[in-house]
Amino acid sequence: MRTPQPATVVESVQRFRRFWRTLRLILMGLLLVAGMVTILLFPILPPRTPYDLKVGDIAPEDIRAPRQITYISQIETQAAREEALASVEDVFDAPDARIVRQQVRKARQIMDFVRDVRADPYADSMLKEQYLDAITALSLPQDAKTKLLEISGEQYDLVEREVVRVIQEAMGGPVREGHVAEVIAQLELMISADLPEELIPLVLRLAEDLIVPNSMLNVAATQAAREQAIRAVPDIYHTFQPNEVIVRAGERVDEQDMEALAALGLTSVGLTWQKAASALLISLLVTIVLAVYVAGYSPAWLDEPGHLLLLVILFLLFLVAAQVMIPYQGTVAYLFPAAALIMAVTALTGMPFAALMAIMLALVVGYLSEGSLLTTTYTAMGSLLAAATLRRATRLNTFFISGLAATLGGLAVLLAFQLPALAEPIRIAQLALLALINGLLSAGLALVILFLVGNLTGIPTSLRLLDLMRPDHPLQRLLQQEALGTYQHTLSVANLVEAAAEAIGADSLLARVGTLYHDIGKANNPGFFVENRTEGGPDPHKGLSPLASARIIKAHVSDGVELARRYRLPPRVIDFIQEHHGTLPITVFLHQAREEAQAAGIRLDERPFHYNGPLPRSPETAILMLADGCEAAARSNRPLSGEEIEEIVARIIRQRIEQHQLDDSGLTLTQIKTIEEVFVRTLKGMHHPRVTYPDDRRLAEAGAALPTSPEGVKTEER
Repeated sequence: MRTPQPATVVESVQRFRRFWRTLRLILMGLLLVAGMVTILLFPILPPRTPYDLKVGDIAPEDIRAPRQITYISQIETQAAREEALASVEDVFDAPDARIVRQQVRKARQIMDFVRDVRADPYADSMLKEQYLDAITALSLPQDAKTKLLEISGEQYDLVEREVVRVIQEAMGGPVREGHVAEVIAQLELMISADLPEELIPLVLRLAEDLIVPNSMLNVAATQAAREQAIRAVPDIYHTFQPNEVIVRAGERVDEQDMEALAALGLTSVGLTWQKAASALLISLLVTIVLAVYVAGYSPAWLDEPGHLLLLVILFLLFLVAAQVMIPYQGTVAYLFPAAALIMAVTALTGMPFAALMAIMLALVVGYLSEGSLLTTTYTAMGSLLAAATLRRATRLNTFFISGLAATLGGLAVLLAFQLPALAEPIRIAQLALLALINGLLSAGLALVILFLVGNLTGIPTSLRLLDLMRPDHPLQRLLQQEALGTYQHTLSVANLVEAAAEAIGADSLLARVGTLYHDIGKANNPGFFVENRTEGGPDPHKGLSPLASARIIKAHVSDGVELARRYRLPPRVIDFIQEHHGTLPITVFLHQAREEAQAAGIRLDERPFHYNGPLPRSPETAILMLADGCEAAARSNRPLSGEEIEEIVARIIRQRIEQHQLDDSGLTLTQIKTIEEVFVRTLKGMHHPRVTYPDDRRLAEAGAALPTSPEGVKTEER
């Protein structure tokens, strides 16, 4: 019986367990981050043929692309944008008519002023020239001033009219800011043909100073036009196929060549803080996503640090393989068996976590391939289809089917991305061959991983369980030879357990295998168990005390554990041996001991008449406890109708609940109800009524005349 503990002690223990579980998750996360950063920054194989070149150097050999790559040429894109920018003309406002009228009025005012200066009788020529210099709008040279003062009045009238007309005509069109000289250069073409030749220079000299811009530069519109022109230039991409020559031997390396070498990782670039920060970010992202899933959806894994460590190690090993195969090996990248890891994880943990790991692995592959969408999608699609096809991996052929699914997924991605550029059927055949090799390699490698994990660790992999399920296993042979009745009982219980586990979504393969070995300890003393004795035969318990008999019966648990460890059965299978009786009493001998103690007038210590436990700690071992009791009771009572079977099953399950044997199993009431329905349906099929023939009737009547005894029941449960 359990001793109640103070609430404070229980709470302290629970807090410590939560702290320890959290600490385990943090430690595993740190290990994963440290491992990923180390692998990403310090690969086992350095970049293939890094070249220490700079612009202007001569290529020492043909430099070829190690893999397919498409990148943006910043140099050519920038040159194209500068060319587009240069082609954009300045944007000017429409000509302002007010400026034209203003300059025409100014020209007339100036010419009127010059006329007055010419007519001043009191001013000498020097003073008149000083008056002309005072006209700020004009900057006349000495010869022009002299000419302007010396021409006749009739000639002056011609000059005045021609200056006003030329200014009006020249500024009648657009005179753009910054382009006045172009208009001035065209003034001579606007001079009237009737104007005397000697007056033309003077007219031009007066008019050119009065030509001003009437169309101003619109800075905002010009800038917007330039920005639009830049945006209209798309990024210029360059694509290199595997083994395509980038620079030929003897050629001078230019800026475009260096850009291509850098994009392919063929230049000697040391570790930078940017690379370190990038590797740390991708590692943290992967670790946080996986840790959130474990903490939120599979917290029980935190009690299995060995399992978590195994998953971390497997992920890091495949990351090493990806670091070797992805960045520098061209088409070899399509052989990276990412699906192998996902299939192995699916078999170990189930599809949800495996699918998440597939996405995370594809994310890292995309990082290693420098953002290649093709490589990322190829890895993710093949892995996800493999996981979806494999599911529980209860048969070896499912691995082959999953490998084919990975092949089809990968091939579909390759064709979707590359089919438009493929002209030769031979190239399509090559891609199909790569995808097929990848799928088959993944399936084979997944089987190898599960074989090693199952034999080097205590994890019950599907392959290990399938091997243990063979009837020619040494322990199964031992049970068949020494305790055939127990072996038959085990097979019957295994059918019940497997059906119930499948119905509630538990691990049916593990449940069946654990059931096949749960009574293996009875092979040491098979005659003491009722199923191994013929009806009416001698009872080996006669002459033994109830305590001695109880110890013999109870010993089959410890004997089974010893045999299981000797044959290196997985710990999860050993749990079925230890937990299938929980702390149940050995009823027959406990009852006898109570009668003897009462007759002797002494107090009986009942603890030796109970199994030592522990209680079932998983749904699978709890199902075994229920099935073991129901099958034994049905075999002992020999029900004749379905109602009797229903009553037996309900009674056994109710007893186990009332005895608190299912408290640690994690089973819900809904699941227990489902288990009960499955047991009833299966037992009805196992104990169906048969036609009674005359000879059978006489045998039955003869058997009914035999005396009854406790041998008709399974002593260790009744």
